[in-house]
Amino acid sequence: MNDQTDGIVIFRIQLLPRSETFIVTQAAAMRRFDPYFVGWRRVAGLEVPENKSWTADDDGVWGRVRELRFRYLGCNESEIARLKTRSPQLVYAHFALDGYAAMKLATQLGVPLVTALHGYDMTMRDDALSASRLGREYLKGRARLQNEGALFVACSEYVRRRAVERGYPPDRTIVHSIGVDVDRFTPPSIQRREPIVLFVGRLVEKKGCDRLIEAMAEVQRRCPEAQLVVIGNGPLRANCEALAAERQVRSVFLGSQPTDVVQEWMSRAKVFCVPSLVAKSGDAEGFGIVFIEAQAMGLPVVSTRSGGIPEAVEDGQTGLLVAEDDRQALAEAISTLIRDEELWQRFSLAGRMRVLERFNLAQQTQRLEAIFHTLLSTRAASIESRKIFQQGVGPSIEKMHNYAFQGAQAPYESTMRRSDENAAKGA
Repeated sequence: MNDQTDGIVIFRIQLLPRSETFIVTQAAAMRRFDPYFVGWRRVAGLEVPENKSWTADDDGVWGRVRELRFRYLGCNESEIARLKTRSPQLVYAHFALDGYAAMKLATQLGVPLVTALHGYDMTMRDDALSASRLGREYLKGRARLQNEGALFVACSEYVRRRAVERGYPPDRTIVHSIGVDVDRFTPPSIQRREPIVLFVGRLVEKKGCDRLIEAMAEVQRRCPEAQLVVIGNGPLRANCEALAAERQVRSVFLGSQPTDVVQEWMSRAKVFCVPSLVAKSGDAEGFGIVFIEAQAMGLPVVSTRSGGIPEAVEDGQTGLLVAEDDRQALAEAISTLIRDEELWQRFSLAGRMRVLERFNLAQQTQRLEAIFHTLLSTRAASIESRKIFQQGVGPSIEKMHNYAFQGAQAPYESTMRRSDENAAKGA
């Protein structure tokens, strides 16, 4: 444990896919809460220290049995007792399906449940979600999650709108982005940019790598020195490599890479491009933290006006956005940034400044923890109000409501304003 006494359970069904570094970095940046990871099972990917995490499935046949019991019946008494030694004040689940899966755990611990909404969980059609057993269970229990969840944190205004459309409560669904470590993601000290177009992401339909490959055929006709570097893995990798060969696009496919390798390529590349689109399943880009990482390193972005991307990239200021699936416009935008050094420099500087001002991980985490603190304070006041009312001492139901919940929709905004003021003062 750290010096702070308040614990927080961070829940993810699988601990922890390689693509979810944002979960680990946000937890590491917490100062008011001590994070402890809980999930159903561990998977090959990001390492979470065993002394900071627990999963029901600890391998073997009996591990699978424990996972099923945890999934449908919850933790047993000894497991709850063990978790309570961490002094958890709330359960913070990433993704809506995980929020549903964490409901029983939050009830057993007697703490509120906060669910982060990241994208696919709000954009995929119900028929696509129902393709998995967990998806079907979530859809059946979604209304209960929406009713009982204490707070829902959307990564973008776009995701919040989609959440409200699906029945999530507007007064308990807020927008908050995670941000990036601006001390780690920094522009290179020596400018040695090469005519490299960098793609970083899973090779799935939503990310649009095939569209980028087709656009690169035109880019390389205009800028023969340009090269495409693809970092990431996924079910469409073989198709993308075959398409690159067919279109004679000079490219390198590096597969999944650790963060330091991604940073190295971001420091070399001239353009960052992930031309996302809405997949057939409805899956869309919720925000795209990788766009923020690129801009933090002074790397201008070319992408599409899809999903929450316009909130991550300011079109005409830190990058260029085109319509989904417009390969010609994509090629034009990439070529422009490769050739126009003055525009590139302006976007590079503006992108870095925008991240410092709006997406600094330390500041964003401070704001999130302030939101959690407000939630817990409001909940404590509500519990005290009910105790007073049950004892028959005084206030009417209306006065009790005002005492516990006055300005219930405002605390999160006012807390973030106070946090901004403190950050400006160096608090």
